[in-house]
Amino acid sequence: MRAFWGATLGFTFAFIGWFAFAPLLPVVRVDLGLCDNNAVIQLLPEDERVEACVCKKQCKSTIASANIAAVSFDVATRFFLGSVIEKFGPVKTDCMLLSFGAIVVSISAFIQSGSQLIAARFFVSCLGSTFVVNQFWNSIMFNSKIIGTVNGTAGGWGNLGGGLTQVLMPAIYALWRSFGLSLSMSWRLSMFFPVSLYVVLVAWLWFCTQDTTTGKFEISMLGKTRRAGPSDYLRVCMDYRVFLMIFQYSSCFGAELVFNNVLVSHFVDLFDVDLLSAGALAMCFGGMNLFARSLGGIASDWASSRLGMQGRLWIHFLSLFGEAIFLFIFGCIDKSTGGWPVALVVLIFFSIFVNMSEGTSYAIVPYMIPQDLAIVSAVVGAGGTLGAVIATWAFYKYVQDSLLPFKLHACYVMFWALTVPLMRWETLGSMWHNPAKKLVEAPAAQKEEPKVPLPIAEEQPKHAIEEAQL
Repeated sequence: MRAFWGATLGFTFAFIGWFAFAPLLPVVRVDLGLCDNNAVIQLLPEDERVEACVCKKQCKSTIASANIAAVSFDVATRFFLGSVIEKFGPVKTDCMLLSFGAIVVSISAFIQSGSQLIAARFFVSCLGSTFVVNQFWNSIMFNSKIIGTVNGTAGGWGNLGGGLTQVLMPAIYALWRSFGLSLSMSWRLSMFFPVSLYVVLVAWLWFCTQDTTTGKFEISMLGKTRRAGPSDYLRVCMDYRVFLMIFQYSSCFGAELVFNNVLVSHFVDLFDVDLLSAGALAMCFGGMNLFARSLGGIASDWASSRLGMQGRLWIHFLSLFGEAIFLFIFGCIDKSTGGWPVALVVLIFFSIFVNMSEGTSYAIVPYMIPQDLAIVSAVVGAGGTLGAVIATWAFYKYVQDSLLPFKLHACYVMFWALTVPLMRWETLGSMWHNPAKKLVEAPAAQKEEPKVPLPIAEEQPKHAIEEAQL
């Protein structure tokens, strides 16, 4: 359980530093002089009216570039983190990521221009790679029959940090403003809040947690004799099911990252909501992580206990399908079609399906190529962040309309949802086929503890296991 909470808190706190800029962009863009108009809105209900911009043209391009940068470095670090975990183990890897993040977030408090904002958000995005540690660490600690529930809960409560950020950072900014500090000094001091969290958490991880139930992680626990190399990554990515899962995960976790970046500005600019209220509304999106990702994992485990992999795939497909539908509806709502209350209701349902899709994804991941679990976890995680890069660049950066990007993004999600029926395993089946012959654990995986919980079809007859072992 210390491993569970270490992995979960590491990812939760990582989000706060990773997206610290997102809810503060309405004030940061004013302080950095990025605005290309002189629109005036009220950023804080009790504050004096301060000059801000309804971001257009050059300003919108700079902010969109910063949002792309905020997930770009994470794609690379996630991709190669499988090898890093195999070399150093999950505890040391988490400590390295959080320590580097603390340094970068500290430096980002001193930026003075749009280009420096882009650079700061680029390097701080490595914090997102704590997700790979989160899923791998729990996968080697818990039994395979509940891995969907465990990974869903750990990942969901980790993602909850994205919602907390939307409330915490504007609140801390407002606190500094209440002390009479300037707009510029207030947001800059706010950036040191996540840094303080990292200092405390790294110390706790280093001294109070361990890689496995017996201590240090060894590569032999994965049933391998050597660490992953470039050829292993290529082999894994060439498996068409892994390739499809990479982009299916890009359509759910990528969407969550995009919304973490744009929601506060969307409510401020389109619905004229003040900064603190916009943060609270955005928190409703992230707050669904409290249960929805776990719900996806639980539903996947429940369906698997009855239908095996066929059940997992059906739950995965329905979650992605529902996500696409509600994302499209969200893109149809403005002041004239119900305003922010209607948008909030749709946003909550959209968030539930987004998080369920993430939970169902990583309920399937441990079954894909068990002996390469670290690599599969890494490349699928990288795919999630890649989805945010693709969507922000293709739909949000160049499209001037405020709502059209959400509709285009919904089409992207629906396309990858329709690829789920293509996934098939000889021993596990597909959405349309549930083979009588089940996949069983290799006998070597049952000799000693601890072992990585290799995928095993649930509720197998005893004679089937004995026959396979023989």
